[in-house]
Amino acid sequence: MKDIFERLILLVFSLMLFTQCATVEVEQVLKHEVESKGESYTRELAAQSPFKKVEISWREASELMKERNTKYRKALLSREESLHKKGLVNNLTHELRKSLSSSVQMTLNPSEIAKAMKDPIASLPRQLESITDLKNISHSLTQTEWGRVTQGVEAEAVQREEVVNLHVLFCQGEIIESAERDLAKIKRKLSAEGEVKPNKAVDRELVKTDGVIKKEREQWLNRVRDFFNAEYHDVKLSDYKGKLNFYRGVKDPGFSDWKRWRVLANSSQIAGEMKKNHVDAKPVLPGMNMLKSNLGLTDLRAKLAEPSTLNKDMVMEVRRMLKDWRILKSVQQELAESKLAGGEAVGLPELRHVTKVYNLRKKEIEKLKNFWVIDEECWVRM
Repeated sequence: MKDIFERLILLVFSLMLFTQCATVEVEQVLKHEVESKGESYTRELAAQSPFKKVEISWREASELMKERNTKYRKALLSREESLHKKGLVNNLTHELRKSLSSSVQMTLNPSEIAKAMKDPIASLPRQLESITDLKNISHSLTQTEWGRVTQGVEAEAVQREEVVNLHVLFCQGEIIESAERDLAKIKRKLSAEGEVKPNKAVDRELVKTDGVIKKEREQWLNRVRDFFNAEYHDVKLSDYKGKLNFYRGVKDPGFSDWKRWRVLANSSQIAGEMKKNHVDAKPVLPGMNMLKSNLGLTDLRAKLAEPSTLNKDMVMEVRRMLKDWRILKSVQQELAESKLAGGEAVGLPELRHVTKVYNLRKKEIEKLKNFWVIDEECWVRM
């Protein structure tokens, strides 16, 4: 009894000791994890700079986009994944293992052969299915490759759009700063003139123009915040060295040269169509195509198809592109003609000119964005 009692005491003491050790270990791990999360939170708060103005150069913005722009980062990873999927040997091994597991069992297993000899009618569908599995290997490989190519092209398209969005933010930042400088000059002149002869109409227009530019700047700042997924207090984008073609001296862009204007878009559309067609053309049991033909299913599908759909979409796309080009050239013509006569006096025309030029340049950039995405010459230099 004494021995049992001593062992019981030892067991209780050990349990208490282990419990205490476990508690200390858990507390230490929890403390470490909390500190790690806290440090991560602090770094993220500092990265978003909510209390001070940050200056981001073009080079810094291009790198920052890879980390903080969620759409660009996702597309970047997706494109990398599509490149790693390349390799028919790996795919072939996978497809063979998947398909032959049933095929070999059906065609070479002695028990299966015996069953087929006893009841050939019942076993025929399984034998035919085995043959179809073998045919599926090539089909599945091609389908995998179409999927890989489609994934890569779609990812590249998203990357392009986000890079162009970054260009647009820098361009819009420049035209806002230009409008602010012009407005500041007018304010200085009006301040000097106001001491001699106040003008209420001009003062009202000044307040209106100032409000428009401030609102535009706040909207632009929100777009920058969304682009980098950060709640910046204020931002200055600087050292913009990646300027794209504004096509200001171009009358005929040569849209018929599809290799310049349509390579990526054509690749994306065709890859998607080919992948879909390949799914529809999946190998079937021998004789099924003849059966469908005899039942009139093939002819029915042919009659229901709309071969003109692709041409219709292409007509609309070409027309939309030409319309955007016409509007772009019209805006650029207005910009070229929108010049004020020089003079010392400042009044309503000068103030309205600031707003007019800003709106024209803003519209120009919005139209340019459409061409920057599809113009292959923009991407050769990048």
